[in-house]
Amino acid sequence: MKNNAAFETDLFLLDNPNDLISIDKWQKTVNLLATLFDAPAGFLVQYTSQGFQVTIASEQESNPYAAGITIEPEVNLFCRKVVETRQALYVANAQLEPCWDTNPEVRDDGFRSYLGVPVFWPCGKAFGTFCVMDYRETHYKKTFFELITQLKDILESDLALLGSYAQLQQLAITDPLCDVNNRRGFDILAEQRIKLAKRTNSLLCLLYLDIDQFKVVNDQYGHGIGDAVLKQVAQVLTETLRETDVVGRLGGDEFVALIAVEDVSELLTVKHRLATAFGSHNSARELPQFSVSIGSALVNDSVTLSELLDIADQDMLLQKQATAAS
Repeated sequence: MKNNAAFETDLFLLDNPNDLISIDKWQKTVNLLATLFDAPAGFLVQYTSQGFQVTIASEQESNPYAAGITIEPEVNLFCRKVVETRQALYVANAQLEPCWDTNPEVRDDGFRSYLGVPVFWPCGKAFGTFCVMDYRETHYKKTFFELITQLKDILESDLALLGSYAQLQQLAITDPLCDVNNRRGFDILAEQRIKLAKRTNSLLCLLYLDIDQFKVVNDQYGHGIGDAVLKQVAQVLTETLRETDVVGRLGGDEFVALIAVEDVSELLTVKHRLATAFGSHNSARELPQFSVSIGSALVNDSVTLSELLDIADQDMLLQKQATAAS
């Protein structure tokens, strides 16, 4: 029931490309880094739980590592040190420091010098490193540290754009009051869920919920209490239903949920469980007593999502009328 962000920080970008990221621009930035430092190799390296992957490698014959190479997370790498400390690392001559004896970049490939800075996702999590390596001992001046920091800002600005897009996308499909899907978000996720159910031959049911006499609650207790009731309905739905079920607020006091069921008898059980949850939450939160009418419609291949909503809405109205008459 949770909305997905536009990016996933634990997946390698090379395996999951994003249109908002310009790999060509990143390649030019890494090439420029290697040129300005007169270094035989420059890299943008991404870190995930799977390890360290070279996202961009400078395009020189002297560079032994190509983009796409992945190294296990426990290997003694310069980049691992940067990610773990979240700080820049400068090693002028690794052969003079025993801690790097097991580093394959030093032991196997003959690198001596390393200068790297951490690159961060907009959420603050380490994306990886931006670095240059040299087969010679180096003596970089302060301006070189400033230069690599300025260049890595270019990369982080692209990641920030990705983060901003994710936030905007989240806002576009989320109801700001109840923190569930809005109508647009529900439609998108419900369509995906229905397609999946058709492939797996699973049964889905659409629930349509409406708070009884909600106008009376607003008029008698004020809109602040009315908003608290709406939030309570959303909370009951998200806490009572499964994580894979899709919950949304269509607007006003109308909510929907697309749920997986084994058969019609389970549907009745779900409705009873929701009704019980609404009652217990009323007492716990000291809100005005309220009830919720629930209509339903079984998903099948012959009707669209819009038609399902209409069918469930009509069933909800029948339930409401039956309750009022009793």
